[in-house]
Amino acid sequence: MSHLTAAKKVLRFTNIYGKHRTLFKVVGRSRVGIPLVWRSHPSPDVALIGCGQYGFATLGYFLTRRYGRRLRWCYDIDVKAAETCSKALGIGRVASSPDEIMADPNVSFVYIASNHASHTDYAVDALNAGKDVYIEKPVAVSLEQLSRLQSAVLRNDARIFAGYNRPFSGAIQHIRSMLPESPAGGVSLSCFVSGHRIPKNHWYRDPQEGTRICGNAGHWIDLLVHVLAWRGLPDIFSMQLLSGDPDEGDDNFSLSISSNHGDIFSLMLTSRCEPFEGINETINFQQGDVIAKIDDFRSMTVWRNDFIAKKRFKPKDVGHRDGTLQPFEGRRGRDWQEILVSTLLMLRIADMVRSGRASDRLSVQDELAHIGH
Repeated sequence: MSHLTAAKKVLRFTNIYGKHRTLFKVVGRSRVGIPLVWRSHPSPDVALIGCGQYGFATLGYFLTRRYGRRLRWCYDIDVKAAETCSKALGIGRVASSPDEIMADPNVSFVYIASNHASHTDYAVDALNAGKDVYIEKPVAVSLEQLSRLQSAVLRNDARIFAGYNRPFSGAIQHIRSMLPESPAGGVSLSCFVSGHRIPKNHWYRDPQEGTRICGNAGHWIDLLVHVLAWRGLPDIFSMQLLSGDPDEGDDNFSLSISSNHGDIFSLMLTSRCEPFEGINETINFQQGDVIAKIDDFRSMTVWRNDFIAKKRFKPKDVGHRDGTLQPFEGRRGRDWQEILVSTLLMLRIADMVRSGRASDRLSVQDELAHIGH
């Protein structure tokens, strides 16, 4: 990237996200190791496992922006990533292994933002150590992992939170406020997503990481489940998957889902170039007399009969702030049952990609019966 292009990108991101978050994004990419956080905290009690760009520039940004230097430990298999994260965010200790974090009685919260296949193992260890856990998406990349995680959730009193953030966005919250307390009828939801172009050697491509369905598409599958839960979740989902290139079934694809409650969902994920401003998404929603259109979580229009409302979100609000801060200040986290259902649906679709199946059917109750005893 040329210096001119980089400067344009910084200016564009500053307009979208604000100067402080853009600074975190730039330092996270460059890893120059300059201190970004000076405000102290009386009792640091949070640990971060996974110091890549998301852990640094998103989780790290919102945690330190709200609480100052509350991060007590960080750990990453890439020692340099952990060390630069520690210096920039004012984290007191760099762990040589996760065991140091689990053994520290002063750690109350563990945030997990490592590679996808490792999320479950870290989360189970943290729950067993009595720590509250924030586990970045996906919470599991296999049914075996999901079952182990659910078993740990059931036998421990520690809380668990999932890093699917769109339900916490201002736009989705506003749609919910426009609906009755107990909405009725089918839901129509459509998502068009221009995603990152991921090279063939990217770690997302490792078969153990759950395909791009777990890495990206899970966000919008989870959003569907969250929206359906406002009314009450269906039991039966029917899925249809069409890919532009069968050899890359998790890229440039169209996914359709219907339910036994009359719901219909579509997701098109396209990644034919690298979007200059990052992921861009358009979401359309209808239930009853409420119609909504979300433009990249920067603006939205909502109609209800003759009423119309237009809203803008600056900085762009994908829900990262409130999603990240779920464990604190008595905030209401997601219903864990929603996360289980969205993960089961996501894993089934990932299996469709791996096996080349164009259609499938999922009974939620049948699958839940085999999870986490």
